[in-house]
Amino acid sequence: MRVLQVEDDASTAQAVEKTLQSKGFTCDTAVLGEEAIALASRNSYDLILLDIMLPDIDGYEVLRRLRDAEIDTPVVIQSGLAGDDGGNKDTLFGVRDHLIKPFNGNDLRECVASILERAGSEDLGHSGDGQNKGAAGESGTPRRRHQRVKTLKSAQIIYKNSNCVTNCFVVNMSDGGAALKLTDAVELPETFLLKLEHGPTYRCHVCWRQGQKLGVMFIQGASGAGPEAH
Repeated sequence: MRVLQVEDDASTAQAVEKTLQSKGFTCDTAVLGEEAIALASRNSYDLILLDIMLPDIDGYEVLRRLRDAEIDTPVVIQSGLAGDDGGNKDTLFGVRDHLIKPFNGNDLRECVASILERAGSEDLGHSGDGQNKGAAGESGTPRRRHQRVKTLKSAQIIYKNSNCVTNCFVVNMSDGGAALKLTDAVELPETFLLKLEHGPTYRCHVCWRQGQKLGVMFIQGASGAGPEAH
């Protein structure tokens, strides 16, 4: 298992590295958010341990940019701020767990074990013959990024009292929100209805925008009704 730790506190970073290495894991550490994004883009990681307060950009900005790049590696927030005000962001970006500082080696081991149990060894790239599928072989073949299947769901965005409709794709989705890709460049309001093709309708609030991609939080559960319920 290969872990990326994003942590600017040297003592915490060293303790985490030692704990993970004692379990046979490989741990890369990034001090800056930009460095973490570059590493996650080049390498295949099974887990990312992410601090929120970083010297350059905050951890949620790191996570937003990773998800926007369709890097769906499981993420655990390790921070003294975890859970203070990030609940909606956690749901939107699929945060798996929290390690609230200060934590000890047992806390870390239990957290990682829980992630392993939930994800399953096959999803994390372990083969039955004892070889790590992600590791480089004798020929020096680079690690291959895990081929996780992404389901793109067609949907419609309905706004301005149902008078305006535009098509989109749902790139990622959780119980609390979704990442969307627009098919047309349009000016959207901060709130609108998202109607899934052959599915329910959600009332949404925009959390971030980048080009024709945007992240939304569900401000109301699935209504199960069409736009006329708005």
